[in-house]
Amino acid sequence: MFCLGVVVGRVVGFVGGCLVKVSVGGFLVDVELGDSLCSDVLLGFIKSGREVFLKLFMDGAATKVLGVAGVGEEPLKNFYVDASKPEIFARYSWLWLRFPRYSKIIRFQHTLLKILREILDSEGFVELIPPVLNLASDPGLRGARKIPVSVYGTTYELSSSTIMYKQLAATALGKMYFVARNIREEPVENVKTGRHLIEFTQLDIEWAGASMNEVMSLGEKLVYESCLEITEKAGELIEEFNPRHKCFKPPYEKITFSEALSIAREAGVRVSDSRELPQEAEELLSVKVGKPFWLIKFPTSGRGFYYMPDEEEPNKNQDFNLIMPEGYGELIDGGVREFRHERIVRRLEELGEDLSKYSWFLEALRYGIAPTAGFGLGVERYTKYLLNLKYIWEAVPFPKPPGVVNAP
Repeated sequence: MFCLGVVVGRVVGFVGGCLVKVSVGGFLVDVELGDSLCSDVLLGFIKSGREVFLKLFMDGAATKVLGVAGVGEEPLKNFYVDASKPEIFARYSWLWLRFPRYSKIIRFQHTLLKILREILDSEGFVELIPPVLNLASDPGLRGARKIPVSVYGTTYELSSSTIMYKQLAATALGKMYFVARNIREEPVENVKTGRHLIEFTQLDIEWAGASMNEVMSLGEKLVYESCLEITEKAGELIEEFNPRHKCFKPPYEKITFSEALSIAREAGVRVSDSRELPQEAEELLSVKVGKPFWLIKFPTSGRGFYYMPDEEEPNKNQDFNLIMPEGYGELIDGGVREFRHERIVRRLEELGEDLSKYSWFLEALRYGIAPTAGFGLGVERYTKYLLNLKYIWEAVPFPKPPGVVNAP
C-alpha cells in the first residue's frame, strides 16, 4: 500500500496510550510513538486538534517513528467544510484534501486517468502536451466568457478549448489526445447546477479520417472499458460511494436533437429550435431513457464554427453529446470537423468573430489540413458520475466553482 522508506505522516487521531492514527498519503495506519516521543506535550498537541506531522520509516507492515517533522500553530479540531457551500469549500480546498473522503476521490481519479490513457494508447493514440495560451480559443462556449491575458503587449486567451490545436495535431499524427486544462468564466448562476467549474479538465481526442460513427464507437469503448476496469481496480471505493453503480454495454441509442425537442415539449419543458437543450430538458431525457444515449444532429446556429454540416440536413451538424442516465447529463461532446478554408471563414463571419484573431488557423487551412473527428470527455464529470458525487467541485483538488473568487 505504501512506498518503502522514509515518509511523512499526519496524525489524525489519538487511539490510546502511545498509539496514534496516522494518514500516510491518504491511507490510515496505527503508529506507536515510543517512549522518547510519547510525552504529555506532544499528546496534548494531538488531542487539541493541532496538526502533528511525524517522520516515519516504513518497511512493509513495520512502521518506525523517526521523529516529529512539524506541528501546526492553529488547531483544526472540529473544522468542518461543507461541499454544499462552494465558496467555503473552494477557499479551504487545501484543508479538505486531507480528509479521507477526498483523498480517496483524488486517488480514484488518478487510477481512472491512467486507465483512460492506457485504452487510448492501445488504440494507437499519441498524447501531446496542450497549450495554455491561445491567440484565439473556441468561441462556442454556451454562455461562458473567454479570459484574455496580456503577454508582451499582445492579447492572448487562456485556453477554453483545444479544438483547433487538435485538428492540426491530428493532421500530423493521425490519432492524438490531450489531457487539457480549460478555463471559462461560466455564468454565476451555473454554480447552482453542481456540474460546472471555471477551470476543468478534458480528455480531448482527435482522429484523422474518422467518421462520426467511428469516433462515437471509440467514445463507447472508452466509457465502457474504463468503467469495467475501474470497477475491478477500485471496486471497494465504488461500493462505498456508489453502490448502485452499473457499466452499460454498447452500442448506445441515438436520439436526434429534433426528437429530443419533441420529448421535452411533451413534458412541458420550454426549448428552442436553435439553441442547445437547457439542463432541465437534458436531465429529463437522461431520466426517461435510463441508460447512456447519444444526442445527435444539433442545429448549426447553436454550435461552434468547427462542425461539419450534415449531408442530409445542412442546417444540422455531424455532432453529438453522450448523455449519461439518472439525470446526470452530458459526459462527452464532439463531432466531425469542418476543414475547408472558405466554409470556416463563412461560419466565423456568421458568428461575428474577428477573422484576424484566427489568422494563424486560417493560414494553416489554406495549406490544407486533414478531415478529422473527435470529442472531449470531462474528467471531473466522469469522476462525479462514477462515484455519484453531488457536486463537481468535490472531484478536483483545488476547485474554482462559478462565481467564486479568492479560491487558492
